Amino acid sequence: MKYVFLLGVLTSIVYIKIISRGINNVCKTFGDYYSDRDRNDNCYHNPDEFLSVPRIIARNGYPLETHAVTTDDGYILTIFRIPWGKSSTPPKTRKPVFIQHGFGSNSAAFVHRQSKSLAFILADEGYDVWLGNSRGSIYSNNHTTLDDSNYEFWDFTVHEHGVFDLPAQMSYVQHVTQQKIIYVGYSMGTMAMYIYGVTYPDLSSKQVDFFINLAPVAYLNGTKSMLRFLFPYWLIAKPLVDFVTGGRFFVRFLSRELLSVTCYPLPIQLKICQIPEMILGGFSYYQSDPETLPISFLQVGDLISSKSLTHLIQIYLSGKFQNYDYGFEGNKRKYYQPEPPLYNLSKMKIPTHFIRAENDLVITKENVEYLYNSLPEKVRPDYIHVVDDEYFNHSDFVTANDVVDLLYRHIVKVLKDRLV
Repeated sequence: MKYVFLLGVLTSIVYIKIISRGINNVCKTFGDYYSDRDRNDNCYHNPDEFLSVPRIIARNGYPLETHAVTTDDGYILTIFRIPWGKSSTPPKTRKPVFIQHGFGSNSAAFVHRQSKSLAFILADEGYDVWLGNSRGSIYSNNHTTLDDSNYEFWDFTVHEHGVFDLPAQMSYVQHVTQQKIIYVGYSMGTMAMYIYGVTYPDLSSKQVDFFINLAPVAYLNGTKSMLRFLFPYWLIAKPLVDFVTGGRFFVRFLSRELLSVTCYPLPIQLKICQIPEMILGGFSYYQSDPETLPISFLQVGDLISSKSLTHLIQIYLSGKFQNYDYGFEGNKRKYYQPEPPLYNLSKMKIPTHFIRAENDLVITKENVEYLYNSLPEKVRPDYIHVVDDEYFNHSDFVTANDVVDLLYRHIVKVLKDRLV
């Protein structure tokens, strides 16, 4: 009985000191997480972990507009607008900047880090910031006739992002602002723009003034991500995945509620939870940000369609930047040819700026350079900018501790030079 009592006391102490998280959920150093966070001046409560993007923007003191855009194929997309900075007054005109997130994410990627958020930095620098949300994400999961619980709703790939989502969003923003748009795309957000740009070269060049590529992707055959070893087996698993999930799944594999339980409160839990995305995008804890990492875990992930993943894997396996492959008979019905059509990058008319990272396993140097050389000379920049940190990986474009100094200040400089 005595030992049972002692075990109970010990269990209670472990729970109170280690497992119980208290009120304060973020700390300035990883070491602070081991302390009594509610009594530690280096720790505080950040409510952004479970807030929506509009509430995060408002909580950080920025003006907000919410706009709905309907695509030609019926998807209803939400765009968030930050028309001016926190301390500035509404001017007559500000250059519109449209920021598009990457694969399995949403616009929270650019507002969830307080002063380190790209959207807030650009708004304070004098830009009219628009935040896109791709179809299927939590902010763009409505349709004029389909419900997001139906498989038909998820029958899309990155092709539809480029052919339907971006034309609708660019047309709407240009109509509202009466200006050409600067487009900042990250990862799959860049692929969508390339698909848009080569499918509608004349329209896109009239709407988009300049295109900044963050981890630009069109070709994937050079990827060094460990997941490449699983890609050949995906086509076998896809029917079962579709049967179980209805054609979609959460990119972080765990729900936000399970992530909140699994990945907190200790630094060892935070670091273990980073392993899957590091295996995907580049292994390094060097840029892990103790103060914003807990928020990133819960805000950056979102739903993806299994067909979108299939399309990316097809691009990897084929080594070609091409449409979705429906198989020999399916391609003949869809495209009137046995092979899926290539996206002809020589048709691109929008001037570009390239930024890549040395430790990015998803978008490698070889693939970025091949994409760069596939573009017409008149739209290529003079150089490919490489982030000045050998450990900077694919996720660091939105989560790195030093992302402002290493990346976002460079983006601001490029924009200012462009507008001079």
